[in-house]
Amino acid sequence: MPLDEQVLTVIDALNRHDFDALLGAFEEEAVLDLPDGIRVIGHSSFRDTLAAYVLRHDITLSDHVIMADSAGFRVAVECTLNGSDRRDIDAGENGEAGPYALPAVMVLEREGERFSRLSLYAGTRP
Repeated sequence: MPLDEQVLTVIDALNRHDFDALLGAFEEEAVLDLPDGIRVIGHSSFRDTLAAYVLRHDITLSDHVIMADSAGFRVAVECTLNGSDRRDIDAGENGEAGPYALPAVMVLEREGERFSRLSLYAGTRP
């Protein structure tokens, strides 16, 4: 599968919250790095941690631009991270919660057919 198509498959699975389909694009010992500093290694931890993070914040990615190195080992996806704070968990001191859109970058690495790393970086919410 061409690299850009493989990246779009990952984004589509993430946006549909289909973590089993997303996991199929990653090696067994894949690494996941999230904006809050969490790092996990391995399919089970990868799926469970990403699912908890994405579902808690109702995250989707949009407006993406895919950039790849010439060897096809690293891909950066500049995008908008759309999410929503839950009033019962994430509300600030003033009780603020609700939808937001943040600038974000998702970095994917691979050496073979499947990705070995997903790192997600997001701008802080104002």
